[in-house]
Amino acid sequence: MAGFCTKCGSPVGDDVRFCLQCGTPVAAPPAAAQRPAPAAPAAVQAAGAAPGAAPAKSGSAAVKIIVGVLAFLFLVTLLGIGSCVYGVYQVRKRARELSQTYHLDMTQSASSGRAASARDVCSLVTKEEVGDALGTTISEASGGTSSCRYTSSAGNNQALDVHVTWQGATMALKFSMGALKGIGGGQEFFQPVAGIGDEAYIAPMGTTLMFRKADVLVNLQLHMVGNNVDAVKAIAQKIVARL
Repeated sequence: MAGFCTKCGSPVGDDVRFCLQCGTPVAAPPAAAQRPAPAAPAAVQAAGAAPGAAPAKSGSAAVKIIVGVLAFLFLVTLLGIGSCVYGVYQVRKRARELSQTYHLDMTQSASSGRAASARDVCSLVTKEEVGDALGTTISEASGGTSSCRYTSSAGNNQALDVHVTWQGATMALKFSMGALKGIGGGQEFFQPVAGIGDEAYIAPMGTTLMFRKADVLVNLQLHMVGNNVDAVKAIAQKIVARL
């Protein structure tokens, strides 16, 4: 901005250091004070900060969700594994208890002199009775104190196997049925049969007729006689009468 000489009052330009009329030095104009840049309004600052703050908050929430989901899946997996291990443990524990009880009963019975005497299984039913029931001729009955096989003379591999457990029938039957039920997830596999001994059952797929009279357990294998249930029932009645 143009000024005036302080001595003679002549006009002096901005870039002139001496008065052109009288030669008096002209003082340099004071430097303009630097003003600080005006601060942005708080609303503008908040608006500028919002875009950066939102992603950070959103990212943090996403991480929390992912961590939560992973923790939940991990917990579910642990619960599933724990349930399986516990189930297997209970089955094994129950089987061990039944086995121990069975052996304890056998030991106590033997010590008290009430152990069952050994008997010939083949004497429980004759070859002729088995042949009549099956509609064939039985050529041989061979076995011992725990089993007997009745073999047909027809040459077609037809035979009937009889197995006897002379003592502990109640526990053995309970154990067998409980074990199979446990494997099948609680499903009942044995079909009850009335009128044979104290209790009788047909095993899964009709392969065995199993019955108990008092403390004796008898198994008649049907798979070698064409699963002829009626014929085996008749044979079972003969055996029941002689136990």
